[in-house]
Amino acid sequence: MPSFKTASYEQYLKRLEYFWQHATYLVQFWKDRPYLKWRFFQKRMARVAVDTLARRIVPTVSRLSCVAYGDWSRRDGIKGHAPSPVKRLKEALRKRATYPTPVFPKNGDKPKRKKVKGKVLPRDWSQAGIQSRHCRVVLLCENKICQARYWDRDVNATINMLELLKSEVQGRGRIQPFKCS
Repeated sequence: MPSFKTASYEQYLKRLEYFWQHATYLVQFWKDRPYLKWRFFQKRMARVAVDTLARRIVPTVSRLSCVAYGDWSRRDGIKGHAPSPVKRLKEALRKRATYPTPVFPKNGDKPKRKKVKGKVLPRDWSQAGIQSRHCRVVLLCENKICQARYWDRDVNATINMLELLKSEVQGRGRIQPFKCS
């Protein structure tokens, strides 16, 4: 449908004439597809999808099963994607399983942090369970003075960038592993 927002009177009349030519089609379209019916089915299908998802998470209805999930505060972070139905999923899970209430509810009675003014409390390291494990992806610098730690993936990325730079400087274009398919 053309927009009627124009300063030109001739343009307005052309658009109005176009509208009147297609008015019967629009009335028939509105009659065949009422908005409220369409909206009802959209909501209903969304409910069915959330119930199916809850059924996949908790196959059998039981109060013995407990479901908890992480922080969903940035659920609309992906542009172009619909936000996730957190409230509906929470209700569907509550019907199928025990759903733990959050530790800090939003109604304002969350506990305040205790402020320690200017004091650093000593930590009892004897009770801390720190285990030293060998990690293959963290490498140590070979220079004895430096002793810096870095990730193996950073080394691989650097090697790849160097190979790409060499092939571009020599005029060969991209090397075979980096060609887009």
